[in-house]
Amino acid sequence: MEQGAEVASIEGFTRTAPLFAAWIYGQHGTQYTLKNGHSVDLVNLLKTGIVNGTNPEHAEYWGAMHNYQQSIVEAADVALVVWLTREYIWDTLEEKQKNNIATWLRQVNGKKIPASNWHLFVIQVNAVLGSLGQPYDAKVTQNSYQRIKSFYVGDGWFKDGDAQDRSTYDFYNAWAFHYHLQWINKIQPTLDEIFIRESLQAFLSNYQYLIGTHGIPIMGRSACYRLAAPAPLIFGQSIDQQSISSGVAKRSLDATWQYFIQQSALSDGNITQGYCGKDTKILEPYSGPASCLWSLRSLIVAFSQPINSTFWQSQPQLLPIEISDYKKTIPAIGWTVIGNKKSADITIQVAGNSLERTQLSLKDIGFYDRIMEIITQKSRRPKNYEVKYNLKEYSSSEPYCDCIKM
Repeated sequence: MEQGAEVASIEGFTRTAPLFAAWIYGQHGTQYTLKNGHSVDLVNLLKTGIVNGTNPEHAEYWGAMHNYQQSIVEAADVALVVWLTREYIWDTLEEKQKNNIATWLRQVNGKKIPASNWHLFVIQVNAVLGSLGQPYDAKVTQNSYQRIKSFYVGDGWFKDGDAQDRSTYDFYNAWAFHYHLQWINKIQPTLDEIFIRESLQAFLSNYQYLIGTHGIPIMGRSACYRLAAPAPLIFGQSIDQQSISSGVAKRSLDATWQYFIQQSALSDGNITQGYCGKDTKILEPYSGPASCLWSLRSLIVAFSQPINSTFWQSQPQLLPIEISDYKKTIPAIGWTVIGNKKSADITIQVAGNSLERTQLSLKDIGFYDRIMEIITQKSRRPKNYEVKYNLKEYSSSEPYCDCIKM
């Protein structure tokens, strides 16, 4: 990982904690019993981690934040956990503990960050601070939100930054943009609620055709987050059943997890670092051993739904790919999505791209770079963006990483 083992270890907590917090928030319980019969106190687990991690006097302190540091990203998940469990944790804390948490979170303000989806993390942290009655930076929140909104290109899609090339469009729209915007809307509904909801509805009108029973037509970076793909559909069904029904959203979650588990997405209690199983060729330099736990985001949204909600009470319904063939265009980003019911294949055709899969191959990390990774404890992986963004087509049956089990 680019930022070393210390930040990677923080991700291990921050990317799993929202799952437990969502379980509590959705009234599924505060205890969880493992298969071996051991019961885990989820409230105590989360409380201990957050209190110690934000305490500068504790050995497990997460440390000060610096420009472009990964902990700015992770702070958004810490804030979300605090908000989801506020009745169970925040309200029980001593004043000093609350001050430590708020002080650590406020460090996201004033730091230099990439002009990309990173602005969402700053917005979410400040939204949570404000909801808890803590000092926050309203100006920073508005500035970051306006940057995010400036990335909107229509049809529910955002480009990931200021660049105009095609490499700004990928599945980050699902597991970053709309994921965070929906949490932000729940936490601070006065922040442009109409746009946030309407952009999600527009997104779901075409995005649902990208979810299949045999994976997704993966393209772009961070393919290891693939299990998070259903997250915006689950949010959508809780807002407007006309945009997406609970049954379709539930089926998207079931189909995605069933398929990728069959393709070795889980191993040794963790999400594997690849599209199917482990595949370091598709990993980004910023991906660490716990980074792939962003894949849990679809489950986080699901568990945040109340146990008696329509989502959990509904029966799964067929996905579009299970009903008929289709050809859908997304003009704003130049994609044509083609579904074949018989083969269950979903293909993205990217306007302006002309390279065939056979013309490019993923570059693997070289021997020298592997040695340097061991010495420096930092990633030396190639980005492989040409393969991830510049192909003419991306297919769920023939992903660019060539890993499907037959």
